[in-house]
Amino acid sequence: MDKFDSSGKVMIKKEELSTYKVRIASKNSFPTAAGLASSAAGYACLVYALSKVFNVNTDVRKGGIDLTVVARQGSGSASRSLYGGFVKWEKGVQADGLDSKAVQVADRDHWPEMEALILIVCESEKDTPSTQGMQNSVATSPLLKHRAEQIVAERMEQIEKAIKERDFETFGKITMQESNQFHACCLDSFPPIFYMNETSKMIIKAVHMYNAYKGAIRAAYTYDAGPNAVIYFERGEAKELLAFLLHIFPPTSNISDYINDVELATESVNIFSPRLPEALQGMPVQGAGAVSKIIYTSVGTGPCDLPTSDCLLDPSTGKPFEVRNQ
Repeated sequence: MDKFDSSGKVMIKKEELSTYKVRIASKNSFPTAAGLASSAAGYACLVYALSKVFNVNTDVRKGGIDLTVVARQGSGSASRSLYGGFVKWEKGVQADGLDSKAVQVADRDHWPEMEALILIVCESEKDTPSTQGMQNSVATSPLLKHRAEQIVAERMEQIEKAIKERDFETFGKITMQESNQFHACCLDSFPPIFYMNETSKMIIKAVHMYNAYKGAIRAAYTYDAGPNAVIYFERGEAKELLAFLLHIFPPTSNISDYINDVELATESVNIFSPRLPEALQGMPVQGAGAVSKIIYTSVGTGPCDLPTSDCLLDPSTGKPFEVRNQ
């Protein structure tokens, strides 16, 4: 007998899911396989969308499926992408992995001042895929073993506390230390893995110079398995930080093609501080194209339902719109 939810829709049993066939059409707004969590976004979207299509019971308290556990099996980071705000991934201890899941630390409204600039350095697929790189590091890096056993748990507690207290100084320091140590583990692997390039390193130097100029940690970089940087800061810092970065990494074309917020960019270009030239001494201007694009963004909401008008499949045929007449 079919089981219905409160809206009258049939709820699919876990045992039935493998018997269904689906056609999927998706697209990324970020470069794929370039170290900007495209796999996390993709798997989180896939799992969330399928749960809606099949009306899956996701109420864990009533025997439902924890979608973060399902998404994790495609991409570990995808588990975190199923919530908005600030999210941690708990490693769990059970042999079946069912307690390795994501937990929301705070929603986006807890710290709405948190913002970010994403600096696109290279959109090409990286030489070493994330899964392959991690497997290599696990097998060959003594530093990764030490990190897992001695460092991660304490830093998780520290940064969770910093998020709850909206302590950017601590948040920023740990964020940068974690990024540095992740890439140190990549170099400690055998053969070594090089995700960052020379521009990535110059961005790190620029952020530290900016913080020295401000006299405190006001910006924090982090890198995933790729050369592209994410720089966190609090609202109100964007204009001056962007002015600093635009001086070092000038646009290659129209400013509207270089950054997604033209108004912010225009205001940043017009900012002048008497101390700025002094702060930038020793930092050479990088060649045009070192950074190809900058994205200004903030804390997200997690997955959301889009209107039918945004559908990539023709509801009448089930085919992608570009081939619906074939």
